[in-house]
Amino acid sequence: MYETITDITKMFRVEWFGITILEPFTAFTNLLIAAVCFIALYGLKKKKPAENFAQQSLQLFFLLIAFATMIGGVLGHSFIYITGLYGKIPGWYLSMAGVVAFERSVIAHSRPLMHPLVGRFFSVLNIVEVFTFMTLSFVTLNFAFVEAHAAYGLFVVVFCFELYVYLKTKNDSFWYILLATLFGLTAALCHAFKISITYWFNYNDVSHLFMAIAVLLYYKAALLMKNYETVAEETYSTE
Repeated sequence: MYETITDITKMFRVEWFGITILEPFTAFTNLLIAAVCFIALYGLKKKKPAENFAQQSLQLFFLLIAFATMIGGVLGHSFIYITGLYGKIPGWYLSMAGVVAFERSVIAHSRPLMHPLVGRFFSVLNIVEVFTFMTLSFVTLNFAFVEAHAAYGLFVVVFCFELYVYLKTKNDSFWYILLATLFGLTAALCHAFKISITYWFNYNDVSHLFMAIAVLLYYKAALLMKNYETVAEETYSTE
């Protein structure tokens, strides 16, 4: 376990063509997540074109997270000595927007299986939640609020809504959601407890590897997700 380095003069760096790049492995693992997101987006568009709001929001999740990790790796890490802490805000905001897109996706395609008021309540809460966390992260410049938002969105909303759908439909996509949640939780714990391998491959990089796997598992889940309106008709017609 390593201490968090907040002094940029002590951060691992390389010089490429006269340009200083801080935490190059953090930027690389961010770009790795982005690459997985773009591959997932391409696969979804090719294998399962978006036919409704839920699927469109799911594709938006991969797109936003791809840009969030690219921008975050470059502005928020490698060139933070130029941008300052506010250089982290674009990546943070895009990542929170991506999580919101995933939340709205699972809310939308599970609504046919639950009371309309429940879906409506979480749809409103979804908006209040993201603006609250965005404001807190901007005012405090504290990544903890970004982490808290991701934990609530992915570990509570996405997982719980998908669990509810699984209990209603037994759709196999849930098992990939479960695995993705476990890998995402592992990533969060690695970051929270600052679990690093070496000085140059730190807890950010370790957590990013688990996040990349989680994104891939979310993609596998997306391929198996059914049109829940159809599932609801089939389920309730047999009762």
